[in-house]
Amino acid sequence: EIAAELKDPSRCMGTHFFSPANVMQLLENVRTAKASDKTVATCMEMGKMIKKKAVLVGNCDGFVGNRMLAPYASEAKQLIEDGATIEQVDRAAQDFGMAMGPMTLGDLVGQELFWKQRKAAGDMNKQTKTYMGPYELTDWLCEQGRFGLKTPDPKIGANGRGIYIHRG
Repeated sequence: EIAAELKDPSRCMGTHFFSPANVMQLLENVRTAKASDKTVATCMEMGKMIKKKAVLVGNCDGFVGNRMLAPYASEAKQLIEDGATIEQVDRAAQDFGMAMGPMTLGDLVGQELFWKQRKAAGDMNKQTKTYMGPYELTDWLCEQGRFGLKTPDPKIGANGRGIYIHRG
């Protein structure tokens, strides 16, 4: 829709920076219907210039990263419901080679991201390709205002509260 308003829609592309952009390396460059090869090449080069891992994606719900993360996060939450500790789940992901575990990632990005989308849709059980349950833990955290690193709690000396209490 944005490209339709331009004189030259071949010069329009989208970019999706993973949050928080100052930490996360993934940059999804979204090819629009009329983007020229030069526009695509320029956008990909821009990703390299700013030291991101740029990938070219089509325009779809969740692009690539969130569609891959949703089942990963869902299974992590299911493991916790089945009796694993939060620390065990995060440690297993790191032992496998991930930079951080899924619970730590949720605190970094913000626990409320998909919770707010489900609330706005009026369906707290909604399942999509970008978010899937179980939701009980995330819903409880969000109802307590514990969104992760973005919610400090000076009363207990925490610079963030989500799955974990973050200090320092």
